[in-house]
Order: sequence, then C-alpha cells, then structure tokens
Amino acid sequence: MSKDPLAPLNAAGLQRLPEPMRAVFEDLSPEELRVAGAIQERLNAVAPDVEGQTTDPGSGGNNNNCLC
Repeated sequence: MSKDPLAPLNAAGLQRLPEPMRAVFEDLSPEELRVAGAIQERLNAVAPDVEGQTTDPGSGGNNNNCLC
C-alpha cells in the first residue's frame, strides 16, 4: 500500500465526492483507512476482469468499482 493512506481512495475518485462525504473518509482512523484502502486496491486489481459485467452501457462507461 502507498505511504499515503488516502492514495487508493483518491485514485478511486475521493476528490469528486461532495465535501461532507469526503470529510467522512478523511476523518477515518488509520486502521479504518488501511482497511478501506486495501479493499479499494483489491477492487482496482480485479477491475479489468469484472468491468464489463459492472458497467451499464447506458451510463457512459462509468465504473462502479469503487468505495467512494
């Protein structure tokens, strides 16, 4: 995992969330961030395998493979 515990979540679009939701993620404890980041990294790792199954053709190709 990156030295920045928010890195996996930032890569998943944390900065696109509304400020109140982003604040929840930013206020997580180090352990909560570790777990959330590890889950996001695992989701990212399998994205190519499941992306076609989770992408709604009418959604413009948005990937639903993220925690945030």
